[in-house]
Amino acid sequence: MPPKNVSKKKGSKKEEAQKAGRSQTKYELQKLRAKKKLPRFLFKWLKPSRLMGSGGVMRKSQGLGRLMRWPKYVKLQRQRKVLMQRLKIPPALNIFNSACSKDFAGKLVRFAKGYSPETSKQKLNRLRANAKLQAEGKPIPSEKKCTIKFGFNHVTNLIENGRAKLVLIAHDVDPIELVLWMPALCVKKNVPFVIFKSKARLGALVNRKTAACIALVDIKPGDAHDFKQLSRKAKQTFNGRYNALKKSWGKRLLGQKTRHRIDKRKRTKKAETERRKAAIS
Repeated sequence: MPPKNVSKKKGSKKEEAQKAGRSQTKYELQKLRAKKKLPRFLFKWLKPSRLMGSGGVMRKSQGLGRLMRWPKYVKLQRQRKVLMQRLKIPPALNIFNSACSKDFAGKLVRFAKGYSPETSKQKLNRLRANAKLQAEGKPIPSEKKCTIKFGFNHVTNLIENGRAKLVLIAHDVDPIELVLWMPALCVKKNVPFVIFKSKARLGALVNRKTAACIALVDIKPGDAHDFKQLSRKAKQTFNGRYNALKKSWGKRLLGQKTRHRIDKRKRTKKAETERRKAAIS
C-alpha cells in the first residue's frame, strides 16, 4: 500500500509541474507580445486593414476609374470618341466640329428665348380662356405669334421655300446623316445657318428634350436690328466660309504607341543618314 501512495504523490507532482510550466509559457508569450518582441500574426488572427481591398490589393480610388466596370453605353461613347480621333474626318463631317463660339451662342439663345413656343400648360390655359370668352359671347383673339419652328421636315420645307431667315443646326445629332445635307441646302438657298452646341440646348428653346434643328421665320419689328446683326454674323462665320470648310479635312490624333513608333523610326533614319555621311567623309 505505501508504495502505491508514493507513486500517486509522485504522479501528482509531475502533473502540477507540467501545468505550472504551461501557464508559465502562456504568461511569457503574453509578456513578449506586450513588449512587441514577437509578431502578433503568429498567435492571433488580425483583421485586414481598411486601406486594403480583397486579395490584399490597394482599394480603388477616384483616380483609378479605368478599373471600374462601366456600363455599355459609356464604353461605346468613349470608344466612339477615340475612333473619331484616329480616323481622318471628311469635310462634310468636319464642318460640324467647327461650331460657333460660346459668346455668339449665348446671344442666339437670349434672342431665341423670346420666340419659344407655348408649353402644354400655357396652351391649356389659353384654350380655357378662349372657351370662357366664347361662353360669354365675346370675340376670341386671333393674333398670330412669332415662334421658333422645329422638326426635320418642317425646317427643310421652310428652307426650300425660302421662308426660313435663320437656321440653327445641332453639332451632335446621331446619326449625323439626318442633318449632313442641311448646310449645303442653306448655302444654295442663301439662308444663314449656324452649327450650334448642342441639341439639348436647342431642345430647351422649344420645350423638348432635344432638337436637331430649329428655324426662325417671323421676327418682331422691335427685334429687327438685333436679328440683322445675328444673321450677318452667321453669314460671315458659316455661309461665307463654306467653300473653305467643305475642303478642310479633320486632323486625326494618333495613339501614344503609334506616335512612339513613328518617333523611333525617325530617329533610326536620322542616325543611319549621319552614319553614311560620316563614312563618306
